[in-house]
Amino acid sequence: MRAYYSTHKSIRLFVLGVPEGWLVLLYDLRNQQWIDNTAFMQSTLGEAKIVAKQKAEAVIGKNLPDCTWH
Repeated sequence: MRAYYSTHKSIRLFVLGVPEGWLVLLYDLRNQQWIDNTAFMQSTLGEAKIVAKQKAEAVIGKNLPDCTWH
């Protein structure tokens, strides 16, 4: 399994590679809990990273700067 993450002030974005595709998960660093229990499955890594950024922007209510993925 491959895993990528990007961290912004209060949120961490995860993109996890599984045999079925790419899972997108969001984690709230302040409250130390998963923001949404539903995982978003994407077919490509590029799509997954875009969806992760869009979901994070929707949660925090503002645009995020360019994501640096680790």
